[in-house]
Amino acid sequence: MDFLRRFTRQISFKNGLSVHDEKLPQYYLKDVASHCTIESCWMVIRDKVYDFTEFIEYHPGGYELMLEYAGADATTAFDEKPHTIEANAMLDKYLIGVLVKEDRMIS
Repeated sequence: MDFLRRFTRQISFKNGLSVHDEKLPQYYLKDVASHCTIESCWMVIRDKVYDFTEFIEYHPGGYELMLEYAGADATTAFDEKPHTIEANAMLDKYLIGVLVKEDRMIS
């Protein structure tokens, strides 16, 4: 288990953060809410905060669909629509932080 823990800590994203890194920035839902445009598109999925600004115009469903959930928790919408393994893996690229504990729905 130690090997797995060390290995996963080394997985980093575009911003140098790791999904298992305790140092991920924490955000309130109100922080995410201010990023609800095509120029700054943040969303929450499963209590993690993502910056989809670079991706929004490339979303297969169109940017309008993503704008519906920009600045909000999109967990239900994301989980209700079928997404490929690749789409789920892409989330890591856009991870910028987690919700503060009091705003979390899952953990």
